[in-house]
Amino acid sequence: MAKLTLITGGAKSGKSEVAEDMYANEHGVCYIATSVIRANQDSEMKLKIKKHRQRRPADWTTEERYKDVSIFVLMNDYQKYLLDDATMMTTNLFFDLVAKMYNDFPGNVDEDIEQMNKDEIESIQTTILQEFSKVVDSLQRTDQEMTIVTNEVGLGLVPASKESRILRDTYGLVNQLLAKKS
Repeated sequence: MAKLTLITGGAKSGKSEVAEDMYANEHGVCYIATSVIRANQDSEMKLKIKKHRQRRPADWTTEERYKDVSIFVLMNDYQKYLLDDATMMTTNLFFDLVAKMYNDFPGNVDEDIEQMNKDEIESIQTTILQEFSKVVDSLQRTDQEMTIVTNEVGLGLVPASKESRILRDTYGLVNQLLAKKS
């Protein structure tokens, strides 16, 4: 029977390590890292990714991707998957979808987001939710197990920028979907 576990908490709360510890003595684990190093990425993020890589057991498989996770799960048969994390996957999908919507590669995505109307925002949110639904469906179809790490969001002030508000709301929608399915 397929199993989905959701681990949530604040930024830097240790949730990734908790998830890794759950599978520490397991073999056949595939770690799906949703933050991928890009050419223009800042050194702080590169260091964070490096630390995460170093923490993983040597016999785990690492798959760095945030797109087509459901297809990857359907095409493979690992005993367990650890997806770290849904928030980064959402962020990456969001910026890809905005750039695609405005044919703006690499472009100025910040300006594009400021121009977005309600229908465009809802369209992107729907697409992102569909991606996560496909991941859950792929687990059910293959009877596999996955733990997903995600950030708790929305407990503080209302973000000042439109971009931050859209992302906060999108993270919340993703977390609702995953919580219902886990």
